[in-house]
Amino acid sequence: GDGGWWSAPVTTMKVKTIQVLWHAKVESTAGAPKPAPVLSVDFDPATGRLVTGGADKEVKLWSLKEDADGNPDVEHLETLTAHTKAVNVVRFSPGGDILASGGDTGEVLLWRRAPEGTKNLHGDPTTWKTANTLRGHSDDVQDLAWAPGGAALVTGSVDNSSIVWSEATARGLIRLEGHEHYVQGVAWDPQGEYVASASGDRKVNVYATTPRSRVPVEPAHLGGWCKKLVCQKEVRRAVDVKGLLFHDDTLESFFRRLAWSPCGSFLAIPAGLHREEGDARPAPSREEHAVYLYQRGRFARPAIRLPCVAPAACVRFSPRLYRRTGVEAPRTPALETAAGGVRHDKTTAARAEPAVDAAQQPDGEAIPGDGGAAPEPAADAAVTVEPAPDFDLPYRVVFAVCTTDTVAVYDTGADAPVAFVSGLHYATITDAAWSPCGLKLVVSSSDGYCSALTFTEAELGRALAPEEVPEHIAHVLPERRVKSAEERARRAAEAAKAAAERSAAAQAARVAQPAPARTEATAATGEPKRIAPQAVTAAAGEPKRIAPQAVTADGPERVLPTPVEPARRVVPVPIVEVGEKRPIDSVDGEAEEKKPQRIAPTPM
Repeated sequence: GDGGWWSAPVTTMKVKTIQVLWHAKVESTAGAPKPAPVLSVDFDPATGRLVTGGADKEVKLWSLKEDADGNPDVEHLETLTAHTKAVNVVRFSPGGDILASGGDTGEVLLWRRAPEGTKNLHGDPTTWKTANTLRGHSDDVQDLAWAPGGAALVTGSVDNSSIVWSEATARGLIRLEGHEHYVQGVAWDPQGEYVASASGDRKVNVYATTPRSRVPVEPAHLGGWCKKLVCQKEVRRAVDVKGLLFHDDTLESFFRRLAWSPCGSFLAIPAGLHREEGDARPAPSREEHAVYLYQRGRFARPAIRLPCVAPAACVRFSPRLYRRTGVEAPRTPALETAAGGVRHDKTTAARAEPAVDAAQQPDGEAIPGDGGAAPEPAADAAVTVEPAPDFDLPYRVVFAVCTTDTVAVYDTGADAPVAFVSGLHYATITDAAWSPCGLKLVVSSSDGYCSALTFTEAELGRALAPEEVPEHIAHVLPERRVKSAEERARRAAEAAKAAAERSAAAQAARVAQPAPARTEATAATGEPKRIAPQAVTAAAGEPKRIAPQAVTADGPERVLPTPVEPARRVVPVPIVEVGEKRPIDSVDGEAEEKKPQRIAPTPM
């Protein structure tokens, strides 16, 4: 049913848990079948269709619409069947032309648009087909993220590693190592410089090239770029705080889906922990759940801490940028001042952590590895304290923080959450996704259902038009990615059409080519000259060779094989007993019968 919600006074958003059978029912420990958990959701940036992945081994496509009362509703479109175990993550490429799905087998399937008439394993029509399978992980794939241009993607697995793949060749380019536990979340910087991974070992690794460069769009250049990709930073601790920044492997959720803002200005990391200094309460009591935001390129300290009422499992950003409300609009919430004070109570900045930057070279595996992350510094190592960061952006960014049982929507132009929803599901929330228009948010849950939150422009503000987006970030926005993918598809179709036309023209030219001119040898008979085999003289003791000779009026000479006298057949003489008949060879090789000689006994 509908969940309760709290929001800013002007917010009148609609919230609904859509009661449909999202995925097939599976057996439960209680005995009665129950809906399969919905483990991941995403929106097609080109068409706005919703995709879900479930524990029933299927990927399903939906159309998100409204019912007669204006509430969110869905219509099932098709089912993609190729996985053999649970599907943990589904993600469309930035252009929407490829769908990637990863699951418990350790494989990642890449889907492309299928020709008309294609059917799935159930015999139902489908518009998608598997194009490639990425194999390299030895255990379940938990999360994946696409490179900005769609030429590569990164996957995180239970085998404690991440792999960067080439989409064009379906080959692993480099294995990113350095975690001692499951990799439960990965994120690729929209500007193409950083790759981040979150693990149950209570740290986040940030990878970049040395020197820093952006991931290339051309597949041929990906290999060289990946060879320079190393762990630049381990996000693990904060200055003057004895504990670590993140939850351990006892986290209720099996996912730590971190995310970059659509402009790449900051990285949001869930599953955070915060402990107030000087609190006399026991350790579990003084721990607060949090989401940490890090400014781009400044990973030595978190810029913002967002308190949470439960462990955070997922952060997802709206793909749109929004206009600031007024010339002197408030800056991104609650930054720590240079004197150590806090501007706001709802969002506070964490203090600096030790700098543990490091760079190591690949080790040259079949899927090359980076050799691991930087070692953890000693407790008394020197620390780097940076000035308090500030996100004074010329636009606003909206994002959702999903804990195990709540959803909070934040706006970088406000001090408090824009909306807060709880009580939606009976089990943990697994994933979330924003629609391309930025006005709809869908969250999935392990209870087998999904909920939809719909906003209006009055609640979130007006999104920037393409011409209003600053030019230095316009190329990284989803709208531009979709147009680039459409342009590539158009050029590919034109190239294929031109190649087909050239092939047809060449075939027509071969058909229209005149017959070869007649020679003197063919003029007399009107037929081409035929070559028949003829005998070739061989030396004594060698077999005769048959060579071709010209056909004459009397016909070619026929060479018959010379019969060979058969070898004399030798009849074996069997061993016989006394009194039995024994065949005896005659002079001409034939066997004849000869009666055995009888010997009479001699009287004694």
